[in-house]
Amino acid sequence: MDDASRGLPEGPARRAARIARVGARYGFGFVFGRRLGPFRREDPERVGPRLRHSLEELGPVFAELGRFLSARRDLLPPEIAAELSRAESPPKPTSPGEVRAILQRELGNSVERMFVSFEDFPVRIGVFTQAHRATLPGGRPALVVISRPGVRRELLAMRPAADVVRRRVGDRLPLDPVEAVSEFAAHTGHRRDMHLAAQNVRRMGEMGLSLRVPEVYRDYSTARCLTLEAPGGWSSPDPEGYRACADALVRLAVGEGIFLADPAPERLAADGKGELWLLDPTEAFSLDPERMRALAEVLAAIRREDVDGIIRSLPLVGASVTKDAAALKRELREALGTLGGPLWREHSLARIRDNALEALRRGDAHLPDELCQLLRSLVGTEELGRTMSGKDYLGIVAAAEAARETISRRRNPRYVLERTARRLNRPELYADYPRQLHALLEELKDGEVEVRFRHGGLDDLISKLDILANRLVFALLIAALIVGSSMLGVFVRGGPQVLGLSIFGFAGFVVAALLGLALLVGIIRSGRL
Repeated sequence: MDDASRGLPEGPARRAARIARVGARYGFGFVFGRRLGPFRREDPERVGPRLRHSLEELGPVFAELGRFLSARRDLLPPEIAAELSRAESPPKPTSPGEVRAILQRELGNSVERMFVSFEDFPVRIGVFTQAHRATLPGGRPALVVISRPGVRRELLAMRPAADVVRRRVGDRLPLDPVEAVSEFAAHTGHRRDMHLAAQNVRRMGEMGLSLRVPEVYRDYSTARCLTLEAPGGWSSPDPEGYRACADALVRLAVGEGIFLADPAPERLAADGKGELWLLDPTEAFSLDPERMRALAEVLAAIRREDVDGIIRSLPLVGASVTKDAAALKRELREALGTLGGPLWREHSLARIRDNALEALRRGDAHLPDELCQLLRSLVGTEELGRTMSGKDYLGIVAAAEAARETISRRRNPRYVLERTARRLNRPELYADYPRQLHALLEELKDGEVEVRFRHGGLDDLISKLDILANRLVFALLIAALIVGSSMLGVFVRGGPQVLGLSIFGFAGFVVAALLGLALLVGIIRSGRL
């Protein structure tokens, strides 16, 4: 049976069992109920390397999960996040036969009939997609990007493993493993969806970027296959070209909220005329315009070094901030003091990202995942420029210029008016108003509307009046007790006496004293004396 099943893809159940075996081998057996391997959980300084090695052994998708989690430096300790960011497991190219089968299934025809030429070996191999050179009828050069198979099987295997981790040690982890895997699955689905990629390509093409964005050949594109325009005889940019490309990608991310999840050098090219191309713009993400407007407010507060303004603006971008922000203020002031000043141009985007997210982590504030991934993309773009240009490239200047333009644009009165007009020019917002008004009138007619008034500042006054009234009643009781006892002592002379007083007067005095004492104790216990 083993020989018959050898070479077949693992199912989710067998893959989950393999995750447990690999985890046990690297010292995480206590999580999965296994005790294999020489490591133990008592050596926390080795958690990061062991976790990275286990993810690398499990394959490219798991290594990408580690890099995805490394962006959450607002949750993870810096040493663990740094180790996860270095996770590497180079993917193998999908076999030519499988690539051709995918294209035939998606496009409904054989590769030989659709393309004049098609190169089986990809020009870019990613974890989730890979790209191939091709030539369309009419001699049009093209780039064909396909979604790699087998990713869903890996994601299905992650879910039961994450569930076990949450049940066993979830209360000791800085993040929920099940939620993290769900976010990674959504992130992966976005990167593999070619319809979304086509929308982002069209949007980037309308922005007038300094990089040439290719057109999409819709007749040769589906949800798992995207065919893009390509320059004839393209080549890799020179070092200065890579530097210019990195600047353009940084400005695109900070200014427009569009960023590449995998800024690989194979995505960039130069044609014979020296024009720079964003050859493969797939696996791109774009922030919502409202989120970008809120981000502009945060950037403006950072530029003013206004810590209170930063804290007020963070919830606008979806960040969670505790009510007691004293620790967060202290950490942000320290971070701004370290990164600001006349030497701000000498800081890398990586250092700025690390210090800022560490300040948020120490201040118990957390960013939404998409902003953490944007920061990760900025750091990756800077690393791309540094590696390919052969110089000490820093993206901080391009990021600062884009931030300044973003703040000016988002605060421009014309932009505010256009944004307000777009909101008002939405008929669906008003379509439900007549029905709501009719329902309100019906409730008023039937007497079902309950009106409540809230007052502010009267509680203290009412409390003081209550104390005054209680003291007044107690004073009247004391006065009545004195007057009554005096009258009984003066006017009653006959009958049984106690201590020279009439027994009736004495009994009345005792009863009044007990009642007064009870009232006094009640007032004292209520705190109104």
